[in-house]
Amino acid sequence: MTSPAPTALHAEDELEAAAVRVMLTAPSRSALLDRLGITGEDAAELPALLDAAAADEEILTEVTALANRLRSGAGLEVPAVDLETEKSRHDALQQRLAPGEGLVPILALLVSTSTVRAWHAARGLSTEQSWHVLADLGQQMRVHRAGTGRLGLHQLNWVGGNWAGRLVHLGRLQFDLSRRRVARLATGAERTSPDEPSRWVVGTHIPATGPLDPAEVEASFAAATAYFSEHYADLGADRGEDEPAFGHEFTCDSWLLSEELAEVTGPTSNLARFAALWQMLVRTRMDDAALFFVFGLRPPVDPASLPRRTHLEQGVAERLADGRGWTGGTGRLLR
Repeated sequence: MTSPAPTALHAEDELEAAAVRVMLTAPSRSALLDRLGITGEDAAELPALLDAAAADEEILTEVTALANRLRSGAGLEVPAVDLETEKSRHDALQQRLAPGEGLVPILALLVSTSTVRAWHAARGLSTEQSWHVLADLGQQMRVHRAGTGRLGLHQLNWVGGNWAGRLVHLGRLQFDLSRRRVARLATGAERTSPDEPSRWVVGTHIPATGPLDPAEVEASFAAATAYFSEHYADLGADRGEDEPAFGHEFTCDSWLLSEELAEVTGPTSNLARFAALWQMLVRTRMDDAALFFVFGLRPPVDPASLPRRTHLEQGVAERLADGRGWTGGTGRLLR
């Protein structure tokens, strides 16, 4: 008889500061940075900062404590570490090494991959697929550099959630696991009562890694349906006959789920075709998200100063400038 899939895995030991120092300064660290998708200027600047952090006892102690929290557990029932709660203190420590934000969590993430990789293996991801998931750290660092011009990390809790093990990267798209209210999925009603039933669903995310080619998007959804149906079959065990089979229902919360894309980029553009895939449940004003994902900037920003090099930039900038703003929302896709 096949053993049931685990719902969580937990580390059996804790890292000591001396071990973290070795990990930060070992010759193999360049290979680790590569595995985690850290490239270009970020990869060039990090080694000196790793050496400096390893030599600073207070920073090393903080990195070790945070790494042990990140590697303590991964799985369905393991809460993600809230990296935002200590952001101010961590960023203040960072100033001893470099200006900016996010360095202390970056260092902790570097040395805390063992538990989440074990969880990935238990749920059917290959070694390469596992590292592909974790390489989103490098991608988020590139997004940060594009907006600020320096090494760092803004999307702290997004990356911390990846280390909890509920995200996979299959082809062009990323997918994560979360519980959603059935009533909200069925009708779009914003019901938050604890009496409303919930079910596990697969969320969809669009990393900024290139065009949203429709064939690549379709291949990702096909891969996700196959993967989640096989390796997370337990999450669909309690579904009713009238509910979508697990792995065949996807949700997406994004500024990209916008009717405005057809007007701005044309109805046959990749972006507009992606938006048209979704049954919209909730429409939401998403000015800040459009500002960040299109321009890499965060408010306050004068919309008049935004570049207008592409149809997308021009359309978003004009809507932000004239007060119409940008509307995205929550959608559902059944396969």
